[in-house]
Amino acid sequence: MNKKSALKGFGLAVGCLALSSLLAWDNGLSPENMTAPAPSADLLAFQNANKGASSCEQTAWISSQGNLLIDLQDGLTPEQIRSWQERYGLNLQYNSPYARDNSLMVATVDGEQLEPLIARLNGDELVESAEPNYVVSLTQEEMNAAAAAASESQPMARQTYPNDPLFKHQWHMQMVKAPFAWKFSQGRGAVVAVIDTGVAWKKANGFVACEDLAKTKIVPGYDFVNRNKLALDDNAHGTHVAGTIAQSTNNGVGVCGMAPQAAIMPIKVLSGAGSGRVSDIADGIRFAADHGANVINMSLGGPMPAKAMAHAVAYAQRQGVLVCCAAGNEHRSNVGYPAGYEESFVVSALDAKGELAWYSNYGQRVDIAAPGGDTRSDANGDGVVDGVYQNTIKMRHPEEQGYYAFQGTSMATPHVAGAAAVLVGQGVNSPKALKKILRSTAQSKSWNSKGKVIGAGALDIGKAVFKVGCVYNAVRLFLALALALALGAFSRKRCICEKAAVVPGLVLGASGLFFLPYLFSAEGMFSWLAMPMPVWDVFFLGANAHGNLLVCSCLIPALLSMAVAKQRFLRSLLAGITLGWGVYLLSELVTGATLLHLIPTGLGWLWWLANGLFCVCLSQVLLDKTGE
Repeated sequence: MNKKSALKGFGLAVGCLALSSLLAWDNGLSPENMTAPAPSADLLAFQNANKGASSCEQTAWISSQGNLLIDLQDGLTPEQIRSWQERYGLNLQYNSPYARDNSLMVATVDGEQLEPLIARLNGDELVESAEPNYVVSLTQEEMNAAAAAASESQPMARQTYPNDPLFKHQWHMQMVKAPFAWKFSQGRGAVVAVIDTGVAWKKANGFVACEDLAKTKIVPGYDFVNRNKLALDDNAHGTHVAGTIAQSTNNGVGVCGMAPQAAIMPIKVLSGAGSGRVSDIADGIRFAADHGANVINMSLGGPMPAKAMAHAVAYAQRQGVLVCCAAGNEHRSNVGYPAGYEESFVVSALDAKGELAWYSNYGQRVDIAAPGGDTRSDANGDGVVDGVYQNTIKMRHPEEQGYYAFQGTSMATPHVAGAAAVLVGQGVNSPKALKKILRSTAQSKSWNSKGKVIGAGALDIGKAVFKVGCVYNAVRLFLALALALALGAFSRKRCICEKAAVVPGLVLGASGLFFLPYLFSAEGMFSWLAMPMPVWDVFFLGANAHGNLLVCSCLIPALLSMAVAKQRFLRSLLAGITLGWGVYLLSELVTGATLLHLIPTGLGWLWWLANGLFCVCLSQVLLDKTGE
C-alpha cells in the first residue's frame, strides 16, 4: 500500500469512528429523546386540571403549593413513585411539567406533622432530600432602592461610540473595562439564564416590552410562578438584571449591556412582590441547565440552605453551566443561599469608588466583586446617583418602562454573568475555567476592601478577554512555530517553514489573526478570523456546539487531508493548519477552557493528548508528501 492509500484509509477510519460517536450523542442523549417516567394518577389529575387554566387559576394553585419539598431519586418508575406515596399517605404533585425527569415533588402537610415526617423521609433510600418548601425573596434594601428609582427615569443625550445616549452614566461598565472587552467578544452564541422575576421583552396582556431589549436575543424560558411559557416581568428586578447582562448596545437607544450579543433565557421564579419558593428555584436551575444555558444568574437569596437547590446547582455545574449568585445585602461576613453552595460563583458589590458597598456581604465565601452601585451618592459628579443604570419597567408597573438606577449585589452579579458570557463567546465553556480566568484577572487592588475580604478582587473583563484572546493565542502560535522548526529537522526540506503556505496555516490553526480586534470590531462579518479554527464553531453554530467531538479532535484535518492529497500548495497549507490544530488541542491540557461533550471529565486529558499528537504526526506526513 502506498502512502496516499494509507493516508486515505486512516482518515476514513478516524472519520467513521468520530461520526459514529456523534450519531450516538445525537440519538441517545438529546433531551428530546430521553423518556421520562409516566406520572401517577394524582399527578396526571393535576396536569389535566391545569390544561387551559387561566393565569389567575394557575396563580391560585401556586399560592397553595405544598409546604413540603421532596427530591426523589432520579429514574424511579411510575409504580415505584405510586407505591412510595401510598406508603406515606402523601398526595404528591410534580413541581412543574419540567420536574418529571428529576422527580422534584411537592405536597401539603399539616404543620404539626411536617418536622417528624421530614425526619422519616430523609431516612428513606428513595429520597435524595426532604425539607420545608422555603420562600426566597429579594432583599428589602434592593426593593426600597428600586422603588425610589421608579420616579427618576433619566433623559437621554447623544454621544459617540457606543451611541447609546445614557452610556455616559454607566460608570459601572467603564469600571469593569467593558468597552475594551467588546473589541474581542460581545458574547456571541452564549446563553445566559436569568432566574428572577421575569424579563419585559415582549408586549402582551398589559405588559410592556422594554425598548432597549428590542435587539437583544431572547430564547425560550418558563414562568414557574404562573406555569406559563411566557416569562414576563411584573416587578422590574429581573428585567434590570437582564439589561446589565445583554442590553441592546450601540443601537442609539438607552444604555449598554456587558454581553450584547449573548442571548437571554428568562426564567421567572419570583412573583411581582419579589418572593418565590425553593421548589420553583431548584426547578428553574435544572430547566436552564437542560435547555442550553451556558451561564445562570441568580440575584436572589435566603438565609436557609435547601438540599434540593444545592443538588440543582451541583447538577448545573456538571452540565457545564456557570452559576453566578449574589452574596447578599445584609453587610455581614457570610453569604445567603444559593450563594453558600460550593459550586456557586459568589459576587459582592462595589460602589463607584471601587470600594465595598455599604450594604454588601463579604467574607471567605466570596469569589469576586463587581459594581453594585450606591443610590445615596454621586461620587463622579455627573449629576446622577451612582446606581447601576439599565432599561426596565417601573417598579410593580409592567405597563410602564424607563431608565432606572438600582443598587445591590443583585446588580453586581449580572456584571459577572455577562463577563462570563463574553468569555464563552471566545470559546471558554468550562465553568471551572471561567471561574479561574475571572478570578486570576481581577483587580487585586480591591481584594481586601476596607479590611473586608471580597474574593479575588474587582471584576476586570478587559483583562480577562485579553488573556483569552491575545495571551493564550500568542502562546499557542509561538509553540506552533517552535514545534514547526523542531519538526523541520525530520522533514525532507529540512525546514518546515520553507514551504510558503505552512506559516499562514499555522496561524489559522493555532491562534487565528488574534490582533484583528485592535483594528476592527470583534463582532464584524469576519470576526471569526480572530479565533483559532477549532473555535470557529462558536461563531457559526453557537456556544453549545463548542466541545463536540467533531471539532475537538483530529477528524477534520484527517478528512481534509484526503481532499487535498493531489494539491501541493493546499497540502502545505493544510500541514500548517493541522500542526496548529494539534497545538490548540494540546494546549487544552493546560488551559482546560473547553468542556468536551460525551467524554467523562476525568478522561478529557487523554482525548486532548491523543488527538493533539495525531495532528502533529499527520502534519509531518503531509509535509513529507509535499516534498516528493
